Amino acid sequence: MEITTQRPGAAPARSGGVRRYVQRHIYRWHRIIGLLTIVPVICWTLSGLLHPLMSNWLRPKIARESLPPLPAPRPTLPLTQVLARQHLTQLRNVRLVRWQGIPTYQVLTSGSATAMPRYFSAVTGAAGPASADRQFAEQLARYFTQDSTSRIVEAERLTSFTADYPFVNRLLPVWKITFERPGVTTVYVETMPARLATFNNPTRAAFLRFFSWLHSWSWLDYITNNTVRVMVMLALLGVIIASTLSGLVIYGLMWGRFRKPRNPQDQVGWLRKYHRAVGLAVALVTLTFAGSGAFHAWRKLQPDERLRYQQQPVLATSRLPLDPSELPLHWPQVQNVALIELNSHVYYQVTELPLPSGDEQNGNAAAGTSTGQPLEAVLPPQVTYYSAATGHVLPEGEQQYARFLANQFMQQTTGQPAPPIQQTELISHFEGEYGFINKRLPVVKVAYDTPQQTTLYVEAGTGRLAARVENLDRYEGLSFAFLHKYHAIGSWGKNVRDAVTMLAAAGVLTVSVLGLWLFVKMK
Repeated sequence: MEITTQRPGAAPARSGGVRRYVQRHIYRWHRIIGLLTIVPVICWTLSGLLHPLMSNWLRPKIARESLPPLPAPRPTLPLTQVLARQHLTQLRNVRLVRWQGIPTYQVLTSGSATAMPRYFSAVTGAAGPASADRQFAEQLARYFTQDSTSRIVEAERLTSFTADYPFVNRLLPVWKITFERPGVTTVYVETMPARLATFNNPTRAAFLRFFSWLHSWSWLDYITNNTVRVMVMLALLGVIIASTLSGLVIYGLMWGRFRKPRNPQDQVGWLRKYHRAVGLAVALVTLTFAGSGAFHAWRKLQPDERLRYQQQPVLATSRLPLDPSELPLHWPQVQNVALIELNSHVYYQVTELPLPSGDEQNGNAAAGTSTGQPLEAVLPPQVTYYSAATGHVLPEGEQQYARFLANQFMQQTTGQPAPPIQQTELISHFEGEYGFINKRLPVVKVAYDTPQQTTLYVEAGTGRLAARVENLDRYEGLSFAFLHKYHAIGSWGKNVRDAVTMLAAAGVLTVSVLGLWLFVKMK
């Protein structure tokens, strides 16, 4: 019998050979992959440096960011009479507005959900001109800017998002009103319901375009599609992570092999030393930026289709046997009257003025004034639902309608009956998983009993889905907030957080530029 034995030390020699191979080639790999990402890193860090400027320090101020809580104009003519006079047999919704100082019915007829509303005088019943919605948008824009004299250069109605009004703004359709004036020149307003969508001046508009091109790489959407854009970004972010890890190995674990210059006249060694010092200092933030950015980009592979979900059915005017003027309303407290359909029944959605907060009761708050920052909270109005057939009040109408909307949206998504609801809650401020990026307030949170803890936020005032959040969205949101935008130091104030973010981005930019300089010198 032949007995074979393994040569002592064979396995260690093999593993040692692998280690020597890695040691021999890792520096070349680091240089190559670092060179591949130098342009993307410069684009992302430069645009990252711009973000706090455009969102905080250079953000323009507008005179008013919200409409004051005022009572709706009391109509003289009943709604049903006006609709009959105008031979309208169907409609989607109606609201009460003050158009050119006149109580007016703003009616969305039976066209598409993005159709332009029509205007009918609630005093005479006469139809407003075809330009009535544009005039109402201009009226709103002048209120928000508190400018009644500047010339309006352009008024354009947007039914889809554009490069200057991207999806991040969420609200559609809107009017883009452009003024010839200093300061804020462009105001985007929604007319149904009436509210401010966003505003810009030329400097911030240029910053936003620059950020979109360099940080989100929106230019790739124009030549390919969203999937290709995200996959390219993910590949480059993966290479950045690999470059950072290989740099940690070279300049941390193997620094003894590379720290000395090749000769007394060689300055490459000192340049490598500076590259090492800055690189080690920002290695952690580089990994957090790239890792959270990759997670954020990966989630973009799933399209955000929240705007598809809206409950605004076409209603026959014959289903309105009772006119709003016949309801037992205290009109000085009524802010608006609209229509909704709930479980095959039509209701008047009557919004009353919100109860004033303590600050407003004491005269300490200037409602609607601008701080230059996005509004973070609203005063929730009182909403009552009256049957259009009997005038009876629907108990807990807002909660019932919110649950109905959420169940409808869940069924449209899955094609299955909605799962059990665990919780409903009125949300009047941006916080946690429902942040400012969602734009709409107030909303109702509807939480479902699902493995993914699916939660829908619905805006009952418009019948729209404001946001859908599941566990993976929560993990990504936390990752992006704490590892990419440094919300962990938010208690020190937005200025401190933005300064730290900019310092971290500048550090990553510096180590990349030093690495490029080192590559050139080595040649």
